[in-house]
Amino acid sequence: MNWWGKLLGGTFGYLLAGPLGALIGAALGHNFDKGLGRVDMGDFDVGHQQRVQTAFFTATFSVMGRVAKADGRVSADEIRVAEMVMNQMDLQGEQRTAAQQLFNQGKQDGFPLEEVLAQFRRECHNRSTLLQMFIEIQLHAAYADGSLHRAE
Repeated sequence: MNWWGKLLGGTFGYLLAGPLGALIGAALGHNFDKGLGRVDMGDFDVGHQQRVQTAFFTATFSVMGRVAKADGRVSADEIRVAEMVMNQMDLQGEQRTAAQQLFNQGKQDGFPLEEVLAQFRRECHNRSTLLQMFIEIQLHAAYADGSLHRAE
């Protein structure tokens, strides 16, 4: 059963627009999940779904770290947003540690932003709902400190 779409859609809808946003986000996520179940392509199996989820997870947290560091320093508010996303995704143990490491990798000089985004784009096969959730998360991270810096 696919539930990632509903969880992420509801989470980010709530972060952006409160309870009503959560309902809309969960509905969009449900449509995304239904779409995953209907797709019948030769290589779109459980392994492919896992690659898509891994690419989303990797890109989300590493790019969030890059966005947080873009203005020169990572604020406490930006860290809180990353932790809130981890909490909303119910990440614990190794998954949470992996998300934190990805966030920290994104903050490093020389982070291969273009490569990470290109791989994410390849794996998600232009799924607009998934791309929209990714962008909403990044915008939330960019606005975490109350203003949008040009570099963000």
